[in-house]
Order: sequence, then C-alpha cells, then structure tokens
Amino acid sequence: MMSYPSMCQGPCRYTPRDRLPGMDSAGLTALRRDGFVILPNLLSTDALAAATRHADRLLDGVGWSDNDFDGRRTRRVYSVLSDVGDLEPPLTHPAVHGLVTASLGETYQFGMLFLSAVDPGQGAQVRHFDGGVYPLPRGLEVETNVIWALDDFTPDNGATVVAPGSHAWPSGRRPEDHEMVPVVMPAGSAVVYSGRLWHGAGDNRSDSPRRALICEHVLPWLRPADNHTLALGVAGLRRLPPRLRGLAGLGRATDYLGFVAGQDPEKWLAARED
Repeated sequence: MMSYPSMCQGPCRYTPRDRLPGMDSAGLTALRRDGFVILPNLLSTDALAAATRHADRLLDGVGWSDNDFDGRRTRRVYSVLSDVGDLEPPLTHPAVHGLVTASLGETYQFGMLFLSAVDPGQGAQVRHFDGGVYPLPRGLEVETNVIWALDDFTPDNGATVVAPGSHAWPSGRRPEDHEMVPVVMPAGSAVVYSGRLWHGAGDNRSDSPRRALICEHVLPWLRPADNHTLALGVAGLRRLPPRLRGLAGLGRATDYLGFVAGQDPEKWLAARED
C-alpha cells in the first residue's frame, strides 16, 4: 500500500477501508471477489422517473458519437454537473459511495461522467478496462465506478457485459467471448465495478434505446479523464452543493494535495467575488 508519511497528518484520506458504518459487507465481498456487484432497485419509482425525465431533456437533440469506441449509434452527454438537476440522487447515493469509499478511501473525485443512450442497431463496444487510461501497474486499484440503469438492462438491448474476476487478471490477459456475461438489472439499479474489470457495452438488438448514467470515481492524486472544475468554472462550482463540489475536484486528500493558493478550496471559493 502506498503511503506518504511526510504529507499526511494522521491517516491519509485515500486509504481503502474494510469496514464502514452501514456499509454493505456482502456487496464489498462480491466487488472484491468478482470485480463488480449489482445493487438492484436503489432508486425509488419517483426518483427514477425524475432522473429519466432529466436525462431525456439533456439527450434531446444530441447526435451520435463520431468514433467506433463511443459508438456510432450511441449518444453521449458530458458536463452533466453543469445541469445536474434530478441526477444528483444517483450521483450521491450512499450505497454506491459506501463501496467506493471502502475501495478508494474517504477522498476521491469524479473521473469521466456522462449520460449514454445506446440506440437500436448499435454493435458491441470494444472491451476495455477503465483504469487502462493511466500508465500504472495493473494491480493498483485507482478507480471504482458505477453504471446506473435508467432503463432495464437486458441481454438484447445493449446491457453492459463483464468478465467476472478479470480485475485480478495479469497484464496482457484479454477476455474471450465465452467469458463475458451481461449485467442484467432493472431500471433504477446500479452496478459498481473495479476500474480494472474488463467490460463493454453490449449490442442493442432491441427496438428501443438503452439509457444509462456512467460515473467514474478516481483517486485524488490522479488527473481525471473529464476536467470538471474547468467545465464548471467558479460560478458553476458555487451552484453545486458541497458534496458534489468535492467530487468535482475540490476535495482535498491531505493538507498538501488539492489546495488553491495555499488555501482550502472551499474557503478560496467563498472569498472569490466573481
């Protein structure tokens, strides 16, 4: 385990935890064993309906992606925090963040964050693991992520497929077709998974879009894939509640990691006049 005793006053706030109050211990066991765990029906009927309406408004008029990896029949919306609205409940859900905290420690930040609509006719995505964007040892857990199902995830409509246990595979090992299984879950559910897990969106053979909210959580000393603080700006950060501001990049892991002009980011932000 990496540690930085010269910078940490007491335990560093990015140390994985085995036990947390109210944590789903069975879920954490499954996450560590299989590399993923499905948390069914986390959102209430009303919260799911509100999140879906808001997602549809953001996705309205958005064109298909222009590359094979994102999907040429897939729509994506980034900068979700600029108009988070009814997507805040899934982004801050305690069941998800309990598992993320157990994996990464108390302080982490959003990495890539986007809405996705896999439209009918979209083929299967290239298999990958999210942590592959970082030139770090394969065995290092630096991100723990979540996919929220805004529609039912089925084998026919592009449900994410995963290779169970692949988070523990050595570098260079690639999944075979027979090792991939679909993440089948009802709308309002979430799958939390290791950044080392091999996975990809499935092919949508149905006649309806498959919508999802995808959110990465990465260690605070990594550069996130999506620059949320720049996208939001000072005014946008002020509009967010403190919890989301911290996840957008304002949370400090130590007194010497994440300050602004020598100050706590929240104090710096409060003192700004613009």
